[in-house]
Amino acid sequence: MEQKDTITTFQITLILIMVIGLQNHVIVIRPVIQTAGRDGWMSVLISTFITLLWGLLLLFIQKGMGQEHLYHWLVKQVGKPFAVTACLSVYAYCVMLAVVTLKETIVWEKITFLQRTPVILPAIVLLVLCILAALTSLRTIVIATFFLLFFVVIFGFFVAITNLQVKDYSLLLPMLENSYSPVIKGAIYPGAGMGELLMLIFLQHKFQNKVRYWTVFWNIVILTILTLGPLIGGIIEFGPTEAGAQRFTAFEEWGLVSLGRYIEHLDFLSIYQWLSGAFIRIAVLFLITLEIFPVKKKRIKIFFACVTAFITLVSVVYPMPDLLYYKMLKNYILPIGLSFSFIFSFILGCIVIRANVRKKRSISL
Repeated sequence: MEQKDTITTFQITLILIMVIGLQNHVIVIRPVIQTAGRDGWMSVLISTFITLLWGLLLLFIQKGMGQEHLYHWLVKQVGKPFAVTACLSVYAYCVMLAVVTLKETIVWEKITFLQRTPVILPAIVLLVLCILAALTSLRTIVIATFFLLFFVVIFGFFVAITNLQVKDYSLLLPMLENSYSPVIKGAIYPGAGMGELLMLIFLQHKFQNKVRYWTVFWNIVILTILTLGPLIGGIIEFGPTEAGAQRFTAFEEWGLVSLGRYIEHLDFLSIYQWLSGAFIRIAVLFLITLEIFPVKKKRIKIFFACVTAFITLVSVVYPMPDLLYYKMLKNYILPIGLSFSFIFSFILGCIVIRANVRKKRSISL
């Protein structure tokens, strides 16, 4: 059964758009605008260029691993203690991303339409759905992604086109009014989202074919567009100061949508967009936590999933002022996510080089 749970290159793209798209389309927008201002789009392009180069490292790692399961490959190359440590770090990384996603979702729900609902109730409902999805298979999640993503994209184009009447592109000028430093610092945040392409390594044993560079290239381009859309939209619709002050800039744009004089308040469609993205993102992150260690018994997987969900729930409902949480997100969590992606991939790259050298020596002997 495990061997049948594989996905195609196209399905990989769907998953990445939905999982990383929520991060780049929503979560990182405010930090980028606050750091780089109206030049935030330059920060996105810088992170894109670096990611295009980093993608070569990911492909090098995948080729060296031969699409083998990460844990098994590490045990063969560097021993069980290091493999366990590395996989535990991946587990912690995925839990951190799941906590941030659920926290952002609950805060947004509390602000927009569930002001009097206890935080724990929607958190439990969403977590239960994500656990059930993670315990099925990656292919099941992909099928759900296909149907959910279709309307997410339609609604995204709808809000972008409808708001053309209120967009002022002159707000993007002047460029580099505060020099290059803020632009470079701002690249950290979209880079944190791009760094999640590391999931290609975590899930490579479930791919039907090897991932080619063009697949990585087009995924990076799509993620760049997903980031630039709400970022530039927020700036030219609200101005850099107001957009940077808004908690969720991407979804504030829905408040401007109107069709003629009598049709407006269509921001309820954003609920579908956000919850669809959050559901798929958390479900995939939970699936990675279950897959990162080769556990076969269903009971152990269920127990492990419940423990992960409990850790996530406690972290989310722990009382913390939103201002303090946002400062942690901007100053620590997102930079840590970026650092982990590049450091972990660099370590794997070194192990692949070491394995290749050993293989050449054994052949020469």
